[in-house]
Amino acid sequence: MNAAPAPSPRPVTLDDFLLRLRSTNPFTDNRVNGPAPDDGDVPEVHAAAFGRLTSLAEEACAERRGLGAVLWGEAGVGKSHVLARLARWADDGGRACFVYLHNLQAGPEFLPRSLLRAVVSILTLGRARGFRGTPLFRLVASFAHEAFDYSAHPSRWEEIRPAYERLVDRLSAADPSHAALADRTVYDVLFEFFHSAWREANGQADGVAGLAARWLAGDGLDPHQARQLGLPGGPARHDPVALRDNQQVKQVLVALTRLALGRKQPFLLCFDQVDNLDEEQAASLARFLEALLDSSPNLLAVTAGVQATLLGWRERKVIQDSAWDRLAQFEVSLQRVGAREAERIVAARLGRFLEPFRGLAEVRERLREDALFPLGSAWRAENLDGKADLRPRDVLSKAGEGWRRQQKTLRERGGVAWLERWGAATEVARPVAPPTDDEVRAAIDAQVSRKMAEQQARREAQPHTLPWDADHLTGLTAALLDGCRQANPSCGVVKVERMTSPKGGSRPSYDLAVRVRGAGGKEATAGVLFLATTHATSAAAGLRRAVHERRKCDRFFLVTDARSKLTLGLKGQEHLERLRQGAAGEFRHVELTFAEYAALDALQAAVGLARSGDLEIEFPGQEPRRVTEAEVIASHDRRGRYRAAPLLRELLPS
Repeated sequence: MNAAPAPSPRPVTLDDFLLRLRSTNPFTDNRVNGPAPDDGDVPEVHAAAFGRLTSLAEEACAERRGLGAVLWGEAGVGKSHVLARLARWADDGGRACFVYLHNLQAGPEFLPRSLLRAVVSILTLGRARGFRGTPLFRLVASFAHEAFDYSAHPSRWEEIRPAYERLVDRLSAADPSHAALADRTVYDVLFEFFHSAWREANGQADGVAGLAARWLAGDGLDPHQARQLGLPGGPARHDPVALRDNQQVKQVLVALTRLALGRKQPFLLCFDQVDNLDEEQAASLARFLEALLDSSPNLLAVTAGVQATLLGWRERKVIQDSAWDRLAQFEVSLQRVGAREAERIVAARLGRFLEPFRGLAEVRERLREDALFPLGSAWRAENLDGKADLRPRDVLSKAGEGWRRQQKTLRERGGVAWLERWGAATEVARPVAPPTDDEVRAAIDAQVSRKMAEQQARREAQPHTLPWDADHLTGLTAALLDGCRQANPSCGVVKVERMTSPKGGSRPSYDLAVRVRGAGGKEATAGVLFLATTHATSAAAGLRRAVHERRKCDRFFLVTDARSKLTLGLKGQEHLERLRQGAAGEFRHVELTFAEYAALDALQAAVGLARSGDLEIEFPGQEPRRVTEAEVIASHDRRGRYRAAPLLRELLPS
């Protein structure tokens, strides 16, 4: 039996238009929170800066070199919009391999590994299996294709592997001084990933691709798993096998940029709002990127932030001269826009809003009268005419205010009367009294809540951009607890200490030591271990270090990912049981869901927005007011967000 035809869509009506106008403001979002679909982007705005970045990306690929660029300007001038446009350019026809990063929270010594984990998660779409079709699979497939000089390569793996290995040999032979950078181990693991992912897609799953992805991301493997990848064991027979140091972390990233060269794609590594890092983190990132740029044959690293902050780091030698010369080899400045560009920004938003209603005679008639309907030329005269120095964010904010005035008039007059009299007596902004302190606090609370919701929704829509990462979680939790302490000393947090790695490069026994004071004045210390692995040997190693830590805690928290079952062998079970019995202090196991993880990330992301100058509040008739980092932290405390947050409510004294 044939299926019934789908019903025809109902034609839009004037009532539909008026309802949408009354309930929706297309100018509410005045900043971009990351790579996103076209939101009314205007190519003419910042066209020179955008063209410079795409030219540098193509040059990095054509010249087989690493290039660094800073994209800077004042807050609200459009840096994130340009990066979003760059992401769309990269995605259009597979022009480039694009990785967008922000809100990095790992401590300085762990930042390179945390960066690598985020990159690999993005390239594998956060998957644990089913890798065929992911960006990483396509990158390795192109490298194998290059091994056959881009001719149709044979389908027999017995022929593909030797050709692949010969290409790796040629990489070293082409420049003996950089032979160590063509790390054969990394390329071998990439090949195992490719072969296993292909086998899985053809019904022969062996799990090796997942192991390869974990090792490439810096995670430890059990010795028997490492042997499946052809990796040598650790220094001790039962030690987990992982990347040893930042040099090996760098070699994985260098290999990824070389794989992209096989696809004739520039590899773009873009750091947005880098100015929300603290100085030690910024110094660590700069040192690592300097080494990465020196070694990569096809990389454009774009560092975006407020110009004054970045220059301050340079002047205070937070970023050393040699690192600055590589990261900021090319300076791409964004300036304010003029009235003509500003009008185009507004017109683009209006066009997207009006698109479903252009068939309505009433809308067509008003657009013939005034191209900026329903804002109108009166709004343009009030806000744009004669202005030559405008921030795009301010333009959108003023358009949002003008739209709200139209909504108010529409509600007061009714739809038909509003439309008939539109343009005849348009209400203009009138001077208003400055907001009270209570109104400012309420506006800050509302804006922070809104930005947190946006950040969390973006993470939940793209979970691969927030991989489970002990280093990121450590920094995140430490920053939030320290913010709670700053905002309200009576919250009970006395000291938050990130534990450093002991000599030999192994991880510390636990990641955080949190000193708190209870209601009776008694102080206690909580140790927190974030366990980021589900593999038995690696998990056992982390638990063993906690059991044998000399500095005992009053309470000990084991934090794991609720999505991945903690796998333990006999030794791991033994260590866990000793922890349950109090070997490291009163024991608590916390399993964080992804939504809870994203909520923690969103809490600190709001602080980062303020730190980088990207959080503002608005009042009718007033200029936008910047929200400071201290005000966001105070808002978190005032609204009880710290105590309500997952994990934090466990750590804070009752």
